[in-house]
Amino acid sequence: MATKRQQQQRRKTLRPHPTRDQIVDAMRSYGEPISPTRLSEVTGNTLGAVAYHVRTLLSAGVVELAEEGRVRGAVEHFYALVPDNEADLNDPLVGLQKLCGVLTLPSADGGYPVPVILDGEAREGLQKLLDTLRPKVQRIVRESAKRTGEG
Repeated sequence: MATKRQQQQRRKTLRPHPTRDQIVDAMRSYGEPISPTRLSEVTGNTLGAVAYHVRTLLSAGVVELAEEGRVRGAVEHFYALVPDNEADLNDPLVGLQKLCGVLTLPSADGGYPVPVILDGEAREGLQKLLDTLRPKVQRIVRESAKRTGEG
């Protein structure tokens, strides 16, 4: 088992990955412990890919083993998000930057792009924008789910 310090280091070095993002989002939405088998059904990813990413999130301290259960003679593991630890992984402001293509900017000397670190003023401005955008996106998604019979 990794120490808290090791887990923090692993969280800092985790690169964004769409499957991990889907797993964390599904776990947050569900709000209860969930198995990799069910996560693979929810996200549409293979069980092998989901299991790999769950192990990665476990080693970084983002998820924890919440319970085990017997299913057809095998042991099934159920994982839950560790409160507040997924925030490092899924900062919504970084997600907004990613969506808008501004995680990096051209360097001043014309060399390779450089990562953008948001200062307090930028974080505040983006948070206000996100706060106005979030309800609109949620409404559109809910309406779509109703039309497709998923909601």
